[in-house]
Amino acid sequence: MAVGILFATDSGAGYADKHGVSATFEGRKEPEKGIGRRFLSNHVLSATRQQWVITLALTPLSLLLFNQASLVGLLANALAIPWVTLLVTPLAMLGVLWPALWDAAALAVKLLTIFLQWLSSWPLAFISVAAAPLWCAVAGVAGGGLLALRLPLHWRLLGLPLLLPVLLWQPVRPAAGQFELIAADIGQGNAVIVRTASHSLVYDTGPRFSRESDAGNRVLVPLLRALGERVDVLMLSHRDIDHIGGAPAVLAMQPQAQLVSSIEDGHELQAVRKSTRCIAGSQWRWDAVDFEVLHPLASDYDTPRKSNAMSCVLRISNGKRTALLVGDLEAPQERYLASNSELAEKIKADFLLVPHHGSKTSSSAVFLDAVKPQIAVAQAGYRNRFGHPVESVLERYRERGIRVVKSPVCGAASWRSDQPDEVVCQRQQGLRYWHHV
Repeated sequence: MAVGILFATDSGAGYADKHGVSATFEGRKEPEKGIGRRFLSNHVLSATRQQWVITLALTPLSLLLFNQASLVGLLANALAIPWVTLLVTPLAMLGVLWPALWDAAALAVKLLTIFLQWLSSWPLAFISVAAAPLWCAVAGVAGGGLLALRLPLHWRLLGLPLLLPVLLWQPVRPAAGQFELIAADIGQGNAVIVRTASHSLVYDTGPRFSRESDAGNRVLVPLLRALGERVDVLMLSHRDIDHIGGAPAVLAMQPQAQLVSSIEDGHELQAVRKSTRCIAGSQWRWDAVDFEVLHPLASDYDTPRKSNAMSCVLRISNGKRTALLVGDLEAPQERYLASNSELAEKIKADFLLVPHHGSKTSSSAVFLDAVKPQIAVAQAGYRNRFGHPVESVLERYRERGIRVVKSPVCGAASWRSDQPDEVVCQRQQGLRYWHHV
């Protein structure tokens, strides 16, 4: 695209012909003093104009593809392009003759990386926008192209209003008093985004796949950016890596988010952001929607317990519809919730996040009889080594007429309190030829 833009706008050749050396020598037998400085300044201005035109034309496309655009890209390229062209590439090629030069090339790349990372750390290094529909994207790309073309100014300025739909688009949020749950497609683990009219909560952040990759960077950060979300609370149910693997990436993207969890005081995440304990009885209200923590008890932190037994149980209700998020809760804790008369009434829900991904240690009969959900979502990895959700567990759901939605088949699953009988599956809406069941 960048090369095509250079051809379409004639950014270099036309500018050099008008302001370059040919104009300087025209009608003179000998060059003036200072022609070298003029030659250099003209070419610097020409290169700057090229980068500006490319940046302007590609910004709408960057917003379309990545939901963000760099504000320091022009400055970064001003150093990176000549640095790589005049230093890194010659050193790398000459290293064939003298391998020691490869060390110099590596050092040059390292120095450039330090500079680029410093730029990217600036508070306003980039802008993020919510993912716009196709018509907005088409208008934005057309606007960027129109601004870059060599046309009269009054025609090029028409590109500015075409950019506005991409820059100003905001996804539709739930109405006041309603809420929405999005169970992200993160494989074996839990990660649910809860949205009200003006607030957002993320419950768990999915697994870490390797030292270099996790569900936060790969799924949640792009998804939150596409939705234009500003997260108020990040709740991590417990310390298992398939629930907190993506937390560092989400916390880095959402510096204002409060961290609530049952992780121990010495956990490494405490150094990233100090956590507030999730304790039964904690509650708050957003946009006429009530949030309440039902488990664990404050006394549970005083005795060593399995991490699953410390899962934070979150109840979300608008008075008409209720959702229950339970992490990796196991049968003993399920029996405690179901046998307590006050809690047994509170855990009744229309939507249930299947406990422990459908493990045989959870979803006990007494618990399901107390919750009585209409819909349950099992977040599990495709052909995961644990066999989640286990067939015997699924049979308990079928016996009670509970619809189970499995993430390997559904992909990202969306449920709304104003449409409690429906679950929208991303893989059905955006079906691709490589999707199969």
